[in-house]
Amino acid sequence: MIDNGVLMRRALRWVCDNHKLTPEALNIIDGPTRSKLEELAIAVADDMAYNQLAYFRPFEHQRRFFATAGKDRRGILAANRIGKTVSTCYETAYHLTGRYPEWWEGHRFDKPITAMVAGEGWSQVALVLQNELLGTPDIKIKENIGTGAIPRDAIVTDTMRCDGANVIGVEIKHKSGANSYLLFANYTQEVRQLQGFKLNLAVFDEQPPDDFFSEIVTRTATTQGIVLCSFTPLKGLNGLVSKFWNREEGYEFIRVSWDDVPEYDPWNEPFLLMETRRQLERDYLPHEREARIAGKPIMGQGAVFQIGTWPVYTTGDFKFKEMPGIRRVIALDLGLVNDKTVISLMYWHPDEQLAWLHTQIQVTGLEEANPTNYINHLLRPEVFGVPIVLPADASTPGRYTMSSNSIRDLFEQYGLNVWPKPIMNPPDSQGRHTNHKSYGINVMRQMLEAGTLQVNDTCQGFLREAQNYYVDPQGRFSDPDDCIDSARYALLACLQDIAEPWDGMSPQQRMASARDRIYNIKDRQAESNKPVWKRAFSPE
Repeated sequence: MIDNGVLMRRALRWVCDNHKLTPEALNIIDGPTRSKLEELAIAVADDMAYNQLAYFRPFEHQRRFFATAGKDRRGILAANRIGKTVSTCYETAYHLTGRYPEWWEGHRFDKPITAMVAGEGWSQVALVLQNELLGTPDIKIKENIGTGAIPRDAIVTDTMRCDGANVIGVEIKHKSGANSYLLFANYTQEVRQLQGFKLNLAVFDEQPPDDFFSEIVTRTATTQGIVLCSFTPLKGLNGLVSKFWNREEGYEFIRVSWDDVPEYDPWNEPFLLMETRRQLERDYLPHEREARIAGKPIMGQGAVFQIGTWPVYTTGDFKFKEMPGIRRVIALDLGLVNDKTVISLMYWHPDEQLAWLHTQIQVTGLEEANPTNYINHLLRPEVFGVPIVLPADASTPGRYTMSSNSIRDLFEQYGLNVWPKPIMNPPDSQGRHTNHKSYGINVMRQMLEAGTLQVNDTCQGFLREAQNYYVDPQGRFSDPDDCIDSARYALLACLQDIAEPWDGMSPQQRMASARDRIYNIKDRQAESNKPVWKRAFSPE
C-alpha cells in the first residue's frame, strides 16, 4: 500500500499536469482556485489508492519492455532496484483486466485470460508478486486489497482461494464483462501439480528451475500464450538466462542497468538516488556487482565465459611492430608446488582499446623450482626491457626463491623492467585499490565477447582454462586458472597505462645496451654465493 503522503503528492502532480500547471504554481494562484485544485487532488488521491493501474506512469525502460511484444518469450535482465517486477506485474494487470492505457504499444488480449505468476518460494511470492498485484502480502488485511496493480473493483474477492495469508488463485473482472483468472505458484512445487491446465500468460520473477519453466510454458502451447520473465542474473549464463542472452529463436530481452534509470521516478519522487547507489555498491559482494548493478550474467553460479566463437588469431596476422601507438607488457602469475608459473606477453593499442594475448609460457616442475630458469625467458632479446607486472606476493622474501630474496628483488637484480608496485585493480569510486579477481574477469569476459581482446591460437593453456572456467554457488572461481590470472594481470596493466610503447630498437641493440650491466650483476651474484675463503683465495 502506498503511503498517504506519496498518494497526495502524486495526485497534486496529476492535477497540475492535467491543468498545465507546475506544482510550484499552486503557491501563487488565487485562493479559491487553489482550493478547488486541492479538493480535486483529494478526490484523485482517493481514487488512486485503489486504482493504481489507471495512473501508472512507466519509466522509459518499462515502455521499451512493453513494446517487445513481437516475441513469445520476453525478458528483463536487470539490475536490482530498477522496477523489473513492477514491469511484469503491471503488464499482467493490463492483460487480466483489458484496461489498456492510450499509450500502450504492447500485446493486447481482447478477451479474459488465465495467467500464472511464479516466484522462488511462497514467502517470496507473497512479499513480492502478491503484494505488487493485489496490494498486500497478507490477504487477511482486507483494507489493503486492491492497492496494487490490479484495481480493487476488478478483484472478485469471494473467489479467492488461499493458503493462510497467501493467495493461490482469484478471479479478475475483465472489461468484456467476463472474468480472467490469476494463479500464483512457486518454484518449489512439484512439477506434476502444475499439469493439466492452459495458460494465456506465464510470468516468472527471478530465474526458475529448468523443469519448472518447461512445464509452465507447455501450458501456453495451445493458447499461443506469452511468457514474461524478470530477473537479476545472479546464477550466470545458464538455463533460461542463456536462452535470452543468446537471443535464441522466439526469445527477446532488454537489459537495464543503473545507468538506464534516473534518480527520480516519473512522479518526481526519489527513486534510486546516487548516494543510495554508492552505498549498495559497497554492500554487494564483489562477484555480484556486475549482475546487481548492470544486469549482466557474469559472476553468478555457472560458466563464466559463454562464448560461441572465440576471438583467436595466428602469429603473423598482426604486424605489431608496424602498428603506430602499439604497447607491450609482460605479466606473471607465480606458482608453487601444484600451481604453474605463467608468463604472458600482451600487446595493447590504447587509442582503439584493443588487446592481444600474444604469448604464454608455462613453467612447471624442476624448472619452476629455480627462478633463474624462467628469468631466462625474460632476458630474451625480443622481450628484454618490456615492463613486467607482478602480483603482491612477489615482494615476499623467500616465497618463490627459497632464499632471503623475493622474486621482485631477483628480477631487479637482473636489470628487468619491473613495475614498482604490485598489479591491482583500478581505483573504485572511493579511490580504493582492490585485488578482487571478479573485476578483471568481468573486463576480460566483456572484451572477449566484443572481440576487443584476441588470443593467439598458440595460447592453448588459456583457451582450455577459459572454456572450462566457472563460479560455484559460493562465488568461488574454479581451478586451474593460472593462465587466466596471468592474462588478467596483463590486461589490468594495459588498462592502467603500464604498458610501454615499442622502443624501436632491434633485439640486438636492446641487449647490447644492457649486456654489460647484466653480466656484472651475474658476476657479482656468483661471487657473493661463494664461501668467504673461496672469494679470497680461489682463482675461480
